Amino acid sequence: MALKDLAADRVKKFKELLKRGIDPFKKKRFEVTGKSVDIRERFAYLDPGEETEEEFSLAGRIMGKRIHGKIAFVDLLDEEGRIQLVFRSDVTKNFELLDLLDRGDIVGVRGRVIKTKRGEVSVLVEEFEVLSKALRPLPDTWYGLRDVERRYRERYVDLILNPEVRERFLKIHEALLETRKFFNEKGFIEVLTPILQPIYGGAFARPFKTHHHFLNMDMYLRIAPELYLKRLIVGGFEKVYEVSVNFRNEDVDATHNPEFYQVEAYWAYADFKDMMDLAEDYITHLVRKLHGTHTIEWMGTEIDFRKPWERMRMVDAIREFGGPDVEGMKEEDVIKYARDLGYDVVRYGEALEKLFDHYAAPHIVNPTFITHYPVDISPLAKRSEDPRYVERFELFIKGMEFANAYSELNNPIEQYKRFKEEEELRKMIKKEGLEYQPMDKDFVRALEYGMPPTGGIGIGLTRLFMVLTNAETIKEVILFPAMAPEKDIQLIVEMFPELLELYD
Repeated sequence: MALKDLAADRVKKFKELLKRGIDPFKKKRFEVTGKSVDIRERFAYLDPGEETEEEFSLAGRIMGKRIHGKIAFVDLLDEEGRIQLVFRSDVTKNFELLDLLDRGDIVGVRGRVIKTKRGEVSVLVEEFEVLSKALRPLPDTWYGLRDVERRYRERYVDLILNPEVRERFLKIHEALLETRKFFNEKGFIEVLTPILQPIYGGAFARPFKTHHHFLNMDMYLRIAPELYLKRLIVGGFEKVYEVSVNFRNEDVDATHNPEFYQVEAYWAYADFKDMMDLAEDYITHLVRKLHGTHTIEWMGTEIDFRKPWERMRMVDAIREFGGPDVEGMKEEDVIKYARDLGYDVVRYGEALEKLFDHYAAPHIVNPTFITHYPVDISPLAKRSEDPRYVERFELFIKGMEFANAYSELNNPIEQYKRFKEEEELRKMIKKEGLEYQPMDKDFVRALEYGMPPTGGIGIGLTRLFMVLTNAETIKEVILFPAMAPEKDIQLIVEMFPELLELYD
């Protein structure tokens, strides 16, 4: 049946409610004194047919309605779950209004708790109010909504009909609470840094660009909060963190969304090895809190989070998993090797990353720290004993990168030179979409005041939520993922234009 035909009966019932002096959208407040699951658990002890004297007010969405003459049964869905409502013509005020209610309508009810003869804890409704009329019908069953794109576009419907989705985002909420608790208890203070920035930095990524009209200047949505957090270390804070939303103008796929969430932390007088320990402690804490174990399943693979996690240099990982011994090769030969494999790379570090992705990453399952990245793709990190590499690691789980950390470069002279090298590379290559670090003179000025040795880390929360909730795509852990706009949205208010006249 067409949407307009399905909606016609609801519009008719809505008009009938108005004729009876009931505007289902007029109510501003309804006091709730009970929740579905709590009531079911508290009164499970009742015997079949037994009633309580205690009254409750509940509110939620009608998910099913069965009228049998002078008695009716309604399934109510609230924030906690479902509970059965019992309407009786001899008890329920305005019992006849049930005929004007549909699946999806939101109601508030008041009544006593009973256990039906079939043993189901229910609420015997004494009076009820219509709090909102659903002019648009819900799908009859979730199985009839096979288009996953619609699930993401209409997340509100997804949440109504799919309890697993609701549980996933409640688990993400718990993970966020535990994240803040963990860092707070470690002595870090939570801060807020600018989302709109005059110079983007802190990562290799293409930014979103906008224009501030009052200041008459171009600005960027942040790709990372890193450079501002390190300014705070200069200012005297020794442990800071931020749960941040970041933006990168890049592809949308199963592991990327242009808007994503991250936790970044900076620790004065620490280095990248301290950040490894911090990452181990934090993620194992989350896994244990949310699952009660150190071993969980993600996309059909068992992941073991028990400490200590393996640590491997990038060059060793490439060699161990069948790639070349790059340490015995010239940089230009490594670049050629990657190009021969089909990768469009312009510098040594990019080539090494591609070789790692090609040979090693697919074989990594349990959490593994890949360390010592090339200096030319790590302009904010301190060099290691081998000057070709820096004290940096990325955390990989099942072939995917989850964290990036390093011993922070605090030498203003070298930092300036690294920024200049990035600029010169950009000018020289002129490659469309080349990711680089622009010059940030204010950040260099901050370093000139002196920044202590510091360890820093950024952990991708959105990807971590995928693991913690066993999600196969990043869109499952983002309430409203980025999608192309719909070309034509059919609205009930446009199908029935007479509705607009009701509120002139």
